[in-house]
Amino acid sequence: MGFGPGGGMGLGPCAANLNLTAEQIKQMQELRTQHFNETATLRETLLARNAELRSLWAQKDPNQTEILKKQKEVNDLRAQLQEMGVKHQLQARGVLTPEQQTQLQGNLSDTGNFGPGYGKRGGGRGMGMGPGGCPRW
Repeated sequence: MGFGPGGGMGLGPCAANLNLTAEQIKQMQELRTQHFNETATLRETLLARNAELRSLWAQKDPNQTEILKKQKEVNDLRAQLQEMGVKHQLQARGVLTPEQQTQLQGNLSDTGNFGPGYGKRGGGRGMGMGPGGCPRW
């Protein structure tokens, strides 16, 4: 579970740029593990609802009402996960010193807040950290 480029917990190259202390790395790992555990049931439920939605679409005569109902469930679960992710990012950002937060803000403005593939010269890959991108915390 490293914090370097391509490393496990998702901080990627930002960690090297921010010069995190061993204590900060430990705190980030704990926050990440906590977030992963807190979202486990929700992620499993989302996978199940997506499978149910695919099954509804695969029927010979798809029922519009059932598909729309299931799609709303999927959307609601995604919204819950996204909200939990934002809270996690804000918690992780709280681990940083004021200087690190200033450095992070510079990294974010360099990437347009979304990492390569979205925004300025976007390749259409969608929002996300992409290679070399920094999370928004």
